[in-house]
Amino acid sequence: MNGYQKRTNMKKESIIDAARELFTQRGVKEVSISEIAKKAGVSQVSIYNYFGDKNMLAKKALISYVEKYMERYEEILRKDVPFTDKLTMIMSEKNDAILEISGSYFSEYAWEDQTMQQVVQEVMETKAKSLYIKFIELGKEEGAIDDAIPNEVILSYLFSIIAVMQQSDFMKTDPEYKMGILKLTLYGILGKEEDSTY
Repeated sequence: MNGYQKRTNMKKESIIDAARELFTQRGVKEVSISEIAKKAGVSQVSIYNYFGDKNMLAKKALISYVEKYMERYEEILRKDVPFTDKLTMIMSEKNDAILEISGSYFSEYAWEDQTMQQVVQEVMETKAKSLYIKFIELGKEEGAIDDAIPNEVILSYLFSIIAVMQQSDFMKTDPEYKMGILKLTLYGILGKEEDSTY
């Protein structure tokens, strides 16, 4: 990658970070391109050249938000700790992510806009699927997940729960409800809740 490409990528990242922060604080509709440009330290023309319009930028910002959490889950899976500890860490991260986005103005736009929901669905089906397969295989290797249950069955189960979590009504529920869904999802696969801090 040459210097020009590096600078371009850095600019794009700066724009996405600024947009994500502003969208989270005030919502997509309330934030202008000029505000994003000012926060990112770029011209408005750069934003239009790289992303076309605010809706496309909102999609990219949402994708980067989801990918940020996917990277954290990947890091947890690579840790040299027992599967049950990884599960507890992932539950904590997932809960934090849900609380963060449900408490933001970005979520109002994301969960009510059909295109944004489709974007999230596509990210989940591509990036999340490979992550979940790693998670399932690790659980089976350590004997925490029943080896007799086909991976496809567990994936279908996980994606049906994710469909519930992507409904706009879910974001409006209280934290205990959200954590209850997470516990049911993860410990339902294991059959019982192991000793944990929850």
